[in-house]
Amino acid sequence: MATVTPLFGFWPHVTGAVAHRLLADRPSRLITWSTLDDLLTIAGRHDGDLLVVFPETWEPDRLRLDWATADPPPGVSLGRTVTAVAADLLLDALADETVLLEAGDGRGISDIVAHQIEQADTIVLADLPDDDPWEADRLRVLLHRLAPWAAVLTTADTHPPAVAHRPVPLTPVTRGLRGRPVGLHEPLPVNGVVSSVFKARRPFHPERLHAALDDVLDQVLRSRGHLWLASRPDLVMSWESAATPRLAPASVWLAGLSDEEWQTVHAERRIAADLDWDPYYGDRHHHLAFIGFDLDPVRLHRTLTACLLTDEELSRGEAGWRHLPDPFHQGVDRAETGDATG
Repeated sequence: MATVTPLFGFWPHVTGAVAHRLLADRPSRLITWSTLDDLLTIAGRHDGDLLVVFPETWEPDRLRLDWATADPPPGVSLGRTVTAVAADLLLDALADETVLLEAGDGRGISDIVAHQIEQADTIVLADLPDDDPWEADRLRVLLHRLAPWAAVLTTADTHPPAVAHRPVPLTPVTRGLRGRPVGLHEPLPVNGVVSSVFKARRPFHPERLHAALDDVLDQVLRSRGHLWLASRPDLVMSWESAATPRLAPASVWLAGLSDEEWQTVHAERRIAADLDWDPYYGDRHHHLAFIGFDLDPVRLHRTLTACLLTDEELSRGEAGWRHLPDPFHQGVDRAETGDATG
């Protein structure tokens, strides 16, 4: 039996340090990533576990997708994914708008670092300040808020806990549509870190939401989830921000599907929709999480609520909503509409 432990991280010197720490806990063969075929060949011939270090721009869910369609040798399994994080560089990276050309898909430094953290089963924090315990605690709390489903460790931890690993990707949109949390609602600051979840049924007025983006993202380090715009009532829109906001069509709402199409949707999403079905809106709703320092959750919720349709606007119905001005068509979208499988 061989377990493949993938190790991700944006900073090679930190990833290397974490790799040596993991090897001390669990002897494995250390290799660097080339291709999945090469990895499976090595795993099939090697009698023991493997620790695989991935390039800086790789994200855990990309490996999960590739692994799901691969044919691993008997006895070879994908273990927990680990992300190495540099304590002294994390905050600057989450605010870095630089687009990396080598990524080849428009992702920036902030996107990659946020995704590597959120998609990990285990996060290992390295280079913590020895002379500033408050700052060290603040970074630990921040990582717990960014990835509440992951174990957060430091290189000083001697016995990493066993955690369940995700065999398939679970994006924020998928989490939300299947009734899972996209973040924690912890509106009271802990070491200055605030996490706030916004949920509502009424659609957003696209023009008001666009105009309010600066206010919505004030003091926000990371946000994610899904929403719907009155001008596009059929579409689930994915929402995320690190250094910059991203809004894109991700799926369709089940309210517009036929009975035959409904049966093609993932069972967990169908159950979540049934449990939370609204007589007027169907399964359409917003589910957003915001994480930041000194974030004012009351002001944030008031700002977002003011972007929802008013009673008068709501009374116009979908035919009227579709004609509302939609500035998001010009600037923020970056993806095509996905399917409804959720």
